[in-house]
Amino acid sequence: MRFRKAVLALVLAAGAEAGQRVSPEEADLLAKSLRPEGRAELQSNAAPIAQLPVSEVQAELDPKAARVEGQLRLVVRNREAQPWHEVVLRAYPNSGRGTWLRVEDVRVEGKRVSARSHGTVVAVPAELPPGTTAAISLTFRGQLERLSDGEDDPLSAAADALAQMAPGLAVLSGKPRTDKGYGTFAVGPRGAVLVDWYPQLAARAHGVWDRDEPGPLGDASHADPGSALVALTVPKGWRVAGAGSALGQHPVADGKETATFAAAGVRGALGLAASPDYEELTEETAGVQLRASSMHGEAGARALLVCAGAALSSLQARFGPYPWTALALAEVSLTGGAGGVELPGFALLAQALSPREQGSLAAPGMFDFTCYHEVAHQWWQGVVGSDPRRAPWVDESLAQYSAVLVTEDTKGKAAADRAERIFVALNYHGMRMAHVKDGKVARPADEFRSPLAYAGLVYGKAPLLAGADGWLSAASRADPEHALELAALQKRWWEEKHGDEDIGPLDGLALMEGLGGGSAFSQLVRALQQDGSAGDSQMKDAIRQLERLMPELSRMLQDPDPNQP
Repeated sequence: MRFRKAVLALVLAAGAEAGQRVSPEEADLLAKSLRPEGRAELQSNAAPIAQLPVSEVQAELDPKAARVEGQLRLVVRNREAQPWHEVVLRAYPNSGRGTWLRVEDVRVEGKRVSARSHGTVVAVPAELPPGTTAAISLTFRGQLERLSDGEDDPLSAAADALAQMAPGLAVLSGKPRTDKGYGTFAVGPRGAVLVDWYPQLAARAHGVWDRDEPGPLGDASHADPGSALVALTVPKGWRVAGAGSALGQHPVADGKETATFAAAGVRGALGLAASPDYEELTEETAGVQLRASSMHGEAGARALLVCAGAALSSLQARFGPYPWTALALAEVSLTGGAGGVELPGFALLAQALSPREQGSLAAPGMFDFTCYHEVAHQWWQGVVGSDPRRAPWVDESLAQYSAVLVTEDTKGKAAADRAERIFVALNYHGMRMAHVKDGKVARPADEFRSPLAYAGLVYGKAPLLAGADGWLSAASRADPEHALELAALQKRWWEEKHGDEDIGPLDGLALMEGLGGGSAFSQLVRALQQDGSAGDSQMKDAIRQLERLMPELSRMLQDPDPNQP
């Protein structure tokens, strides 16, 4: 306990003396969040841990006020050959509707400076010659979205109705960010989600800070690897789940509790989730500590551990070691049809998809597939970095097809074929059913004109390149002959418009399973598959579920997206 309190005191060093840097003890603590293979990978492809930016955060969540307030101390080093005249931070909640994140009392090396804020960009004046380091401190206040009870019901919005028609039209394996958001900076009756929740260092490439504002589709944030030591105070009885090494949760003043986490090599803000309803389980799998936090009791937490363990074993065998010593999973309330959210070292799953959720309309296998997809993101874009705003098809398509591979390794080829039809191809077919044309996959997220086109092409068409004849064998070779073969396949699938021809016709049974999701349609489909018969009660239950979907479904299909996707 004394050690943990000492760590917390280190996080509170917002008033540190000018010139103070990351201590050897803190650097060692961060290094221990990585496995040896992860440390070697990070040092080879980014920088030694001691040279990475470090965010020290102490904050408090007030669920009643839907606010988070705290202090940030950012230690950043100029590793370039040219001097810096400013450091750019990003406050991504400012891009949402009804949410914001404000910074105050900005100081560089203890001296107050005048930071300039516009949208999500916060420019801090700072002179950093090559090879030098600066400590930036500030306070921040954030307004979270307030969710009402039941708002994360998959049928509560039009996008969710479409999600039931074809998994992925609202990107059930990911998140089709719309103007309404999807609850990633929000608090409700069952807890809070904190994604991109404190000011974070902007990505930097070719000597230029990333200042592009996120659009209405896809992921909001883009960041380079860094480290974080974070302490969050919550009401008594709440439990906090987060990425990295969990350093403990202990009582503090005023009947509250503080949880502390440390992680190195993570992109962006260290993600957290908190809830008064969490049941927590921990186990070791494939050399990694798995931590599960469920709103559905011990059985729900066990389901998270099982799916994550299966994914971890499969993906490590196929793509190499997982880099961190721990992987956390948590159920959260998501909106807008989102089924999951990926963060380095942390996978969030919509609690409405839990197999323990009463009356869930999720298609059979959707919970596992979404879990596999989010764990796969630990490789695609957690380890193998890509820009999720400028090239969203890269990490999303790889995560989608990786989920199919995990299904095959875990449940067999027949189950993988079914998952590909329902959770991948049906995204594309649903898009075409809504009269949205095939289009180019390889383009920035803000060039897609609708969630339907984004989901159909990025989550439906793009992943199926990996299943195309010859792609995997070509991708595994580096010789010029196979490089040409690979380029030709990628051009056909990602640059051109052959989706109808290459993906083939709609699978009617897959549509029925994807449409119904819940028990009534699932039982109906199984009965038809087994002997072609279905009882009257099954038909009536299925029709009742369909009636729930029809008003929004009918309205959307009568008001199709413009011809250009």
